[in-house]
Amino acid sequence: MSEDKKNFDWSSLINHDDWVPKLHDDWIENMPTMDDVKPVAHADAELTDKANQATIQSLKVLRRIEMNTEYLKNIVDLLNTNNEHQQELNKLVASILDIAKSPDKDEAQSRYKSAMKKIGDFATISSSALNVVKLSSLASTILQFFMQSH
Repeated sequence: MSEDKKNFDWSSLINHDDWVPKLHDDWIENMPTMDDVKPVAHADAELTDKANQATIQSLKVLRRIEMNTEYLKNIVDLLNTNNEHQQELNKLVASILDIAKSPDKDEAQSRYKSAMKKIGDFATISSSALNVVKLSSLASTILQFFMQSH
């Protein structure tokens, strides 16, 4: 490089006093504020999966609660019924509730079949078809609940 170029003052070509303050002012004027900045929406797949799993688990728990309490009205109705077969009804309800006490699924199914046979036998001596339907429904509900929870 020639000696003239080395010693040349390049800053003399640019008047910093003119454009630097203007650049600074323009930058400050156009700079976004915190209100203008929107958070970037990134779906965290793991977080979404956990939220979905929690929702599904909550729904399962609610379903179990519903199944747990759904048959209570039928039990109360059956036990409050004052008729000539009250003792048999009470024994049938106890037999049906034994399904829930089963140690495993096979035993629960065996107790269910036994309860359904007793309900069938009860139907021959009872004139109340509604009681038979309630007993059958109760036995089915308890078996379903047991099978889903074991």
